[in-house]
Amino acid sequence: MKAIISNNYGSISNLHLSLDFPRPASIPKKEILVKTECVALSPGDCRVLSGACKEMQGPPSFPYIPGGDLCGTVLDLNGHDPEILGYDVGDRVATRFTRNRDALAEYCTVSTVMTGKVPANLSSSDAAALASSATIALSLSKRITPEERVLVIGAGGGVGSHLLQFLKLKSVKFLAAATHDCERMSKDPFHLDALLDYTNTDIYEFSNWQNVGVDEQFDTVVDLSGGSWLHFLDQIKLPENERVARMIVKPSSKKGRYLTLVPDVYNFEIHTVWQGMKLFLFQNLFRAFYSRFFRRNRLPAHTFAMSLDNDLDIMKETLKLASEKKILACVDDRGPFEFSTDGVQAAFEVQKSRKVKGKVIVQVSDQTNVNPQSR
Repeated sequence: MKAIISNNYGSISNLHLSLDFPRPASIPKKEILVKTECVALSPGDCRVLSGACKEMQGPPSFPYIPGGDLCGTVLDLNGHDPEILGYDVGDRVATRFTRNRDALAEYCTVSTVMTGKVPANLSSSDAAALASSATIALSLSKRITPEERVLVIGAGGGVGSHLLQFLKLKSVKFLAAATHDCERMSKDPFHLDALLDYTNTDIYEFSNWQNVGVDEQFDTVVDLSGGSWLHFLDQIKLPENERVARMIVKPSSKKGRYLTLVPDVYNFEIHTVWQGMKLFLFQNLFRAFYSRFFRRNRLPAHTFAMSLDNDLDIMKETLKLASEKKILACVDDRGPFEFSTDGVQAAFEVQKSRKVKGKVIVQVSDQTNVNPQSR
């Protein structure tokens, strides 16, 4: 089969198209076989390729096939009951990664845990885009109430673009975004209350968000870029009058919150379990405690959202909302990229740039017609 492979960690130039890579010889017990149509890239795909976390996220051997989120057509249910799964051979399904590999190939085995049937009115490109980022965004939106004033930092990517739509559905009191992609976010389907281009304006020096009363401060800041917490830590060192004037979010004592999914540094490396625990567990536990008790009058309550819902109901709800046109899949308009060496390398370069405009899509094949009797 055709597959994009890499023979080693390192540069995006390592990626190339193989024309005769072995098709999956067997299907693991809790998985099914699909013919891949579209693959949506994510930051994790670039991280795996780089080797920055190879001991924790690396493939078991080389060559390996990158990519994890996809839409494809079911070829083999592997003995699973279609009544229980909710789909059958010949149906299109969307699946989000349970491992950061194997998707960029003509055929792929995927877990049934996060695989849902794609409604007929959704394209395969849109379904792939929704599979991971939109499900994460929906889970995150469930932590926010309609009464809140919300700022989303780094709103231009897959999670941010969909989170804004879910928050609009909830009719939050005030919704603002800081992004590199203001032109797109000034149009449908966003219609935000405030929009800031953080490439030329400092979020923490923006006069419209400073020197306001506590009722006009943000209740929740969602940081999808990373690093904003360090700015808040710097601000608490300022003289009291200056600190109060600069704060854009309510303190923990006033139920202000800081939610994030990412570390302070984007290009982090993890090579041991201990490093992972320090970065994702111990540091965030300390910040949660510190902001809620020792600095509750000066800092918002820090929450690192590690325990987002990760079940099939979230996938089904996301696809249903998209099929009802209540949200739109956000796909980077530079794609879909071709399923070729040059095409996939270009897609990875866009993903790595951190200047994405929604989800980066690779078109692996066209929609498949399958005769259930010919499995």
